[in-house]
Amino acid sequence: MLTRRNLFKFAATFGLGVFAPRFEQLASGAAVESRQGQDPSPERVLSQHEQSFLDLEWFENLKDDLDCVEVVAYVAPTFNMPASAEINLIRGSSHCLFCGEAGFRVGAESFTCKWCNAEGSAIELYAKAEGLPHEGAAARLEALLNDGLLKGRRGENEYAHRMLAEAARFYHASLCESPEGAVARECLAEQGIAPSTIEGFRLGYAPAEPDDLLGRHLVAVGYAIPRLLQTVRVNEEGEENLVDRYGGGHLLIPIGDQTGRSWGFMKHRLTSRQDSLQAGWTQDTLAVSERRLRRLIFLHPAWPQDFNRHQRVLITETPWEVVALHNAGIENAVYLFDCVTDPIRLRVLLSLGRDLICCVDPKGRRSVKALRVIEVLERETRHIRVMSVPYKGGLMELLQASGPQAVREAMSQAIPFL
Repeated sequence: MLTRRNLFKFAATFGLGVFAPRFEQLASGAAVESRQGQDPSPERVLSQHEQSFLDLEWFENLKDDLDCVEVVAYVAPTFNMPASAEINLIRGSSHCLFCGEAGFRVGAESFTCKWCNAEGSAIELYAKAEGLPHEGAAARLEALLNDGLLKGRRGENEYAHRMLAEAARFYHASLCESPEGAVARECLAEQGIAPSTIEGFRLGYAPAEPDDLLGRHLVAVGYAIPRLLQTVRVNEEGEENLVDRYGGGHLLIPIGDQTGRSWGFMKHRLTSRQDSLQAGWTQDTLAVSERRLRRLIFLHPAWPQDFNRHQRVLITETPWEVVALHNAGIENAVYLFDCVTDPIRLRVLLSLGRDLICCVDPKGRRSVKALRVIEVLERETRHIRVMSVPYKGGLMELLQASGPQAVREAMSQAIPFL
């Protein structure tokens, strides 16, 4: 039986005694006003916390659209310091715009000076250069992007999104229709995954052979050689060949955000229809935007309608648990990818539900990655609950052996961590 005593004994094993500093209120976006028991309406008035969260999302999206190197080149003439975006990008450093000393480093995402300690994103740089408040600098930079005076990274990002979306359509059709996808269809049938779940998650399959199937498809529909979605493989003769990045007999779960943009896939190599899908998933995303990737959870909420949507949100150990639970009618489950303690990702999580539930087995024999969220949620520990699961098989064992109602009961009986 799971009790507070053996729970804290288990927590001590994981070293959860030292909590990280508290979040700032706006950075966490946690305490949104409750609106339980009714579906959100697009016409409803947003609370102050909800609006603050959306404002933060807007700032983050703008930072992602901007190229800090380009902004340096744009403001450099004001300081009588000719600059070239290409030179700065290649060299990675120059004289600081603000103190004039060497040691100014700039990249697409940010800048820093080791002498005057100026640092930040393109917005902070422009605000400091023009003597503007942060909000005013952001608004002006967005106008420069919209007017075409700054190119930014929108085109690059949108191209990657479109290509990944086409890849997701291709792999979904491969799973549902192609002869090569038979092994994946049989495996999903063995798991009891309904066609509606396959369609809803847009599950896909990348055949093992031929190894350049997606690349040929993308070229056929009008893309240039899709090197973003390819990787190099060296054959026995030492020759290098470009092959599909996601190929090799993988079952695929697309990764997307609230706008429907595609960011990559979670993949699991299939060898037979009897394969277990619980473990063995790896995340493979394009590094076109580390900032946006840090905000993604699976499934990603849609704002503003999903603010505080659930009273309790279950944090799973694997992405497949999310799929299996949704297939069983349990939709308040999310997966936090590889970094469960990232404060930006937790800000998104805390805006989705009031209470967070982590799984733990009474014997403490399973590695419960999700419990690490407690390390950075000192302020929110009143929202952390834990539920007992079998130590052999965990959450999936509970679902498969006892059914979805047993999972719901375990969630309802979850006890507060503190």
